[in-house]
Amino acid sequence: MTQADSSKKSIPWDVVIHSSAGVLCLLLGALMFANGFDWALHAFSGMMILSFASALLISIKTHSWVTGHYLAMLPVIGIGLGYAGFDWGFALSYLLIWVAFLHFIWRGYQLTRTPNS
Repeated sequence: MTQADSSKKSIPWDVVIHSSAGVLCLLLGALMFANGFDWALHAFSGMMILSFASALLISIKTHSWVTGHYLAMLPVIGIGLGYAGFDWGFALSYLLIWVAFLHFIWRGYQLTRTPNS
């Protein structure tokens, strides 16, 4: 094994699943509000549950209960409200997943920008 090979790091599967589910939630949520895509509501809900479960798993596994993980878990409340008969719960869930996504983008920006010296 060369030094270049040993320095490569792989992305854990739970992170791939979580980030993929989050992006799919954004897309499916948009379809959920479009006419003619009634199936998107259930697909969105399923992806939100997967995003919740993967955020929970990552938090437990890495002992990192961070704001972004809580924001990724929070939209599941809207899904529960939606299936309980409050249709606005699905819209709340979609709004909250956008908050989580924007937080993710902001944190990425903060971590990659170079400090002024």
